[in-house]
Amino acid sequence: MFKFGFFKDDEVQEKDVDANKSTINWIPASKVELSLSQIEKQYDHNDYIETLIFPGLKLKLIRSERALHNLEQENCANIIEAESQHSDLVPAKYEGGLKIWECSYDLSNYIFENFIDFRGKMVLDLGCGAGIIGLIALRKDSLVHFQDYNLEVIKNVTIPNVLLNTKNRENALKTCEFFCGDWESFTALNVSNDGALKYDLIFTSETIYNPDNHRKLYEVFKQKLTLDGVGFIAGKTYYFGVGGGMRQFQSLIEEDGVFNVEVVWKSQGGLQREILKIARKEKLQCS
Repeated sequence: MFKFGFFKDDEVQEKDVDANKSTINWIPASKVELSLSQIEKQYDHNDYIETLIFPGLKLKLIRSERALHNLEQENCANIIEAESQHSDLVPAKYEGGLKIWECSYDLSNYIFENFIDFRGKMVLDLGCGAGIIGLIALRKDSLVHFQDYNLEVIKNVTIPNVLLNTKNRENALKTCEFFCGDWESFTALNVSNDGALKYDLIFTSETIYNPDNHRKLYEVFKQKLTLDGVGFIAGKTYYFGVGGGMRQFQSLIEEDGVFNVEVVWKSQGGLQREILKIARKEKLQCS
């Protein structure tokens, strides 16, 4: 059953949520190293499914029940708590990485239909979960960084999916890096000898549901995109019961004045979904 875990209908409880916003302790960001045991791990056909993402591209994806079993074995309290509440989201504890959200498929199809050039690009799959967008980028000869809030999701979902779709697993050490934790502290990571690492392409899907995190999410794009970099944000026009949505996030970007913003795709029916494309107005603003 799908349920957002942020707000209840009772007004008193909503006031309690407002009062506790400042006391939420978000998990600090960190790099997740790919271990030799992970590289050597063998998977059988019961561990994964093969999914047709778009014509000509099948991906092997770890089964959610297998990932959940591993999480239970490791006693991952935050995600087990969310599952016990039948909730996809528990703020600052679990941010939905076990589920493949429909806007990830929207973004995948957009990439396919618009022939986005990935060759030699540095790509960030932000809030990656299963890592579908990053896997597409890897198939198209990119260097890819995968980021998700929960370490447990990176270890039990993202990394297995990368390895299941990599012929030469040791090559993943050269083409991929993995990160977990809060966006605000993630923005301060990836510092190299030449300064802060930047990305040519940043993709994110279904990450705008919580308006309290919009500024942190936006700052990743603002600080991490190269001068000529392009960002894509896929999400629902409005997230009922949570308060976030595309117009709210788009307004934040437009008010800052750094990026041009364009709605490049909209769904034709059902719950409205769309994709935003952003690129810097002036290169000097990144200096």
